[in-house]
Amino acid sequence: MEVPQIIVSQYQITKLLGQGQFGKVFRAVDINTGNIVALKEIEYHKFPTHKFLREVHFLVSLQHPNIVTCQGIKHTKFARYIVMDYCEGGNLREWLDAQEKLSLEQALEVTSNILSGLEYAHSKGIVHCDLKPENILLSQDNLRQKSMISDFGIARLIHDEKTELMGVTGSPAYMAPERYYGKYSPTSDLYAVGVMLFEMIVGDRPFSGLPGKLMVAHLNQPVEVPSTVPFLIKKIITKALQKLPQKRFPSATEMLESIALAAKLEKSAISVSDELPLRAIDLDTLF
Repeated sequence: MEVPQIIVSQYQITKLLGQGQFGKVFRAVDINTGNIVALKEIEYHKFPTHKFLREVHFLVSLQHPNIVTCQGIKHTKFARYIVMDYCEGGNLREWLDAQEKLSLEQALEVTSNILSGLEYAHSKGIVHCDLKPENILLSQDNLRQKSMISDFGIARLIHDEKTELMGVTGSPAYMAPERYYGKYSPTSDLYAVGVMLFEMIVGDRPFSGLPGKLMVAHLNQPVEVPSTVPFLIKKIITKALQKLPQKRFPSATEMLESIALAAKLEKSAISVSDELPLRAIDLDTLF
């Protein structure tokens, strides 16, 4: 959507990219260098200063190829702006809307990228708490598509979980059961990754409906993965979407290792159930 050209500091806004709960994201051009950036506008009355500074702190501290980089902050009379990398490929939601579902290779590559970013964020003690396709941006890296995690607006520190209930904030379709009680942990992010992996492969989310119906489903309804989904990927999704956090993958690292194995098997066109003896893989260790 084109917008009237507005100048914010040295940045000329050229296009509205999206709008969320707390503000808008624009494409802009640095007048001095010609570089294209993304400007995340956060209105003062919608997002308190301490939360704005917390998101900036998280973005500045997370320097990873699969996490959007913060280039700086700008202020005007009416709003604050976070200057970020511009990702020319849009976001995962737009990709899914255009294709309905992705190939197994594409889905596993995107999931691997997300988990790599999460592995780093979790190692820094940060839980994202709002992973969804809209917050996965797509860019090009040496002619290869790269997925990057964005929007740490409601992210939390792991060690704050015992003292700070965060309330029911986030996106109900991707929220782990404990998130409905204001609780969170790194495995809450892995649950959201499991929902996205299901959606990328199947073409729909495991649960649908209004927020109330979604809450009941996430809390009580077992996920049913279609039989058409390959064996190992089905096992990965099922483990990621366990209701109890302690039954999920204990870390992004372990989930990433399982995704790497599934990708290797798919690339080799080896069927675990038909051609590769199950004893060749320690499934108890993986799942």
